[in-house]
Amino acid sequence: MPLKINEESDLSLEVVILIVLGIFMLLFGILLFSIHTGDLPYSPDSMYGLLLVLVSLQMITMGKTPFGDLRRSRMVVILGICTAILGMFACFVPGLVTDIVRILIGLLLFGGGNALLFQLFVSEEKAKTWINQPGTIRQLILACSLVYGMSVILGLVTLLPGLVTNPQTSALLIVYGIGFLYLSWCIQNVNRMYPAEKRTTGGSA
Repeated sequence: MPLKINEESDLSLEVVILIVLGIFMLLFGILLFSIHTGDLPYSPDSMYGLLLVLVSLQMITMGKTPFGDLRRSRMVVILGICTAILGMFACFVPGLVTDIVRILIGLLLFGGGNALLFQLFVSEEKAKTWINQPGTIRQLILACSLVYGMSVILGLVTLLPGLVTNPQTSALLIVYGIGFLYLSWCIQNVNRMYPAEKRTTGGSA
């Protein structure tokens, strides 16, 4: 079947951002092995800054925060823009806001992961409903649990430097990246099967 360049993609914005996050974590996890041995240069500020920008894009475009889905209000958009600016500043000027962005990312991952796990299993519209559905919808429980659980673990790793070794962090990041890609696959399949339910089946990353 020939590729039609102008054909509109059926990938939702949420799925695209999840794929980008998955590739980001997967690539970082793989490269961290070489960074650990000193074969590659590394700037923590740039990594944290880029991650902040990606998280901010979710907030600005969809109202999805690390703590759950919110109405895309003016306040949410402004907050997203502010965190994006902080992330860009960390990328452009490494060294000035290192601890600030590290702690912020750690809190977002740890706090957001716990909040999303709680919502996943307490909300009547999520795991309690998905468990009774067939196929991919049921897999959303596993995919979300994997992503949110890894968020909690990596949040602790970020807040407490030295908690684990770099090779262990690499392995965690690779699993995290695979989790994002798995979640994006689940959401995309559900969106294709149930177009009218796109806003109720997805999980916030």
